[in-house]
Amino acid sequence: MLKKLFVFMIGLVLPLVFLASCSGKEEVASEKTSSKQDRELEISIMMHFDGIEFPQKGNDVEKAIEEYTNTKLDIQAAPGATFSEKLPAVIASGDMPMVIGMNQYREPYMINAFRGDLFWEIGPYLDQFPNLSSINPVIFDNISTDGKTYGLPRMRPLARDVYTYRKDWLDNLGMKEPETVEEFYEMLHAFTYNDPDQNGKDDTYGMTVEKEGLINRFAPLFGAPNGWDEKDGEFIHTTSTPEYLDGLKFFKKLYDDGLITEDFAVIERSQWEEAFSLGKAGVWPDTSNSIVRMYNRIREHDPNAELGAFSLLEGPHGKRVPAGGGHNGIFVFPKSSIKTEEELLQVLGFFEKLQEEPMHTLFKWGIEGKHYDLVDGKPVLNEGADLHNEVILPYTLPLGIVPAETNALEGELSPLEKLELELPIENESFAIHNPATRLISDTQAEKGPQLNTIISDANIKFIMGQLDEKGWKKEIEKWRSSGGDKMGEEYAAEYAKLEK
Repeated sequence: MLKKLFVFMIGLVLPLVFLASCSGKEEVASEKTSSKQDRELEISIMMHFDGIEFPQKGNDVEKAIEEYTNTKLDIQAAPGATFSEKLPAVIASGDMPMVIGMNQYREPYMINAFRGDLFWEIGPYLDQFPNLSSINPVIFDNISTDGKTYGLPRMRPLARDVYTYRKDWLDNLGMKEPETVEEFYEMLHAFTYNDPDQNGKDDTYGMTVEKEGLINRFAPLFGAPNGWDEKDGEFIHTTSTPEYLDGLKFFKKLYDDGLITEDFAVIERSQWEEAFSLGKAGVWPDTSNSIVRMYNRIREHDPNAELGAFSLLEGPHGKRVPAGGGHNGIFVFPKSSIKTEEELLQVLGFFEKLQEEPMHTLFKWGIEGKHYDLVDGKPVLNEGADLHNEVILPYTLPLGIVPAETNALEGELSPLEKLELELPIENESFAIHNPATRLISDTQAEKGPQLNTIISDANIKFIMGQLDEKGWKKEIEKWRSSGGDKMGEEYAAEYAKLEK
């Protein structure tokens, strides 16, 4: 009887011991997993920085990013020119950080690096990240190499060209904002000859122009392709179309009639902007994100100045605006420093968290109590806070993926701030895309700058009357025979491969 009781008791105790043992192991395993998840992820990032001096390590903004994303950041930031010089050597060395932000992804050495499997193809993983996968697929297409996605784009609007103008001048003249090419010409003519600033002096002109930048706007407006056009697999360059010449002739008319910058072929960007900010020119063609910045600048010289902006004009072929790539460079992820898929997913997770509301609010407004305060639940910038140098330049611009205003807390927007957001959206329906953006041409990589110079010089000489139409067409034939036609053939071959 005692023996049976002993066996019965053992039968009861052993399972309990076993369960306790398993429970202990599960707790240890759970602690290990939790510890792994809670551990800070160390991320090294190399990127360019367009400010004067990158903030010291441990500043409030960087600490806020690290705390929210559970990371320890090692940021190597360099000015654009220095960064571009260093990058090829860094890629060639194989000793790369975990993340590189760059604009040079179409350079031959980068194309070879992608094809040589030095960087992760991230396309297959993006559907795991709702914020990153929400990016317009056109943008991912534009940054692809051989149809594969190797980078995260630093998004910006696909079509962001606008014309910022002196609204007070237009009001003085009793004119309305132009809606057609003809009305645009009349506006520039009045800004030049009708004393729009009412100072009794002949000291203004229509539009400040830098080199031939407006050709890229006017040619599509007059019906030309945006760079290249694809028809039945053949690639046709914009300069081969009569519509391009129509746009060039319109530019020449503006020049001949004295409505644009006389020395447009040689002025620097600073002079181009200054002509508008100092009240010499009435229109400044730039991008949508520059409107408020220019308003703040111009009010320093003229507190009574008022600005307006528009983007679309009705031309001979309707409303058309050239589209860009929709990004300002990409982030790539070297396999030499990110060894496994698990590590890659963690790094992509960091960028996913950067798109959430607290980080977008940080990128848009800075640190609460330092850069802004909440007033009735809305962020209001503090006077004297250096948001631009402490947040925007070092973090928002170089680290941003989805634009910060997408998920950030909303503040009270001025009419011009609303315009900055609305005009690119309005443009998208009329955007003319360049089908060659995603394609690779060896000729473009090798001779692109030289070939572009042939067209640029021919355009400038035509506008200034140093070449007639026949002479201009002869220069375009020179461009074609020097590599332009070959470039089109290479784009067509690449296009055929991707379409299969």
